[in-house]
Amino acid sequence: MTFSPIIFAKHRQGAVPAENAYSALAGQVVLDFSGFETTPFLNQELGINLNKLIAPGLGIQGSFANGHRYAVYYFSETAYRFILDQDAAQTLQALVDQHEQDYDIELMRRDDLAIAQLSGAAAFESLLTHFSLTPGLGISDLQACYGKQSGDVFITTLLQDGVQQHQLIAQPEPLLLWQKKLGDAGFCIN
Repeated sequence: MTFSPIIFAKHRQGAVPAENAYSALAGQVVLDFSGFETTPFLNQELGINLNKLIAPGLGIQGSFANGHRYAVYYFSETAYRFILDQDAAQTLQALVDQHEQDYDIELMRRDDLAIAQLSGAAAFESLLTHFSLTPGLGISDLQACYGKQSGDVFITTLLQDGVQQHQLIAQPEPLLLWQKKLGDAGFCIN
């Protein structure tokens, strides 16, 4: 039997909050973006520089022209995942609708997924332990982020306002189980 580790990343920048906390992010949305012309669309119409996204899971954070923030994760040349707030999701949807005849692209809102945020001194080690992840990447770019699928949970690491954060993205039922496990492990549930 071959062991295939799930390599995960940690930011080298940013502060780590002392309090270990788990909180639901009700205002956040997951949009899966795919199609043969997804990369050209993101480059040309959104002006997103995707040059650093050379491996699945790598991501970048940015802002639309109206100031709405997003994080986008690279899965392949034809598939990306956006995590953004409701207003930013509407901005992206409007832009896709405006150009849907020009590009082979599809934007799917993932209302079946919920998002929680994990932070604190024990957050990274807890992710490694609970999700059988292997540390292996250090991220030093302030706008860079990273995400990996482990079982039924997509796990991210990113900086928000200079603070190291991790997101757990899954269907609501598994996410509630992780909330209980992490609460039992000493995380403050907000």
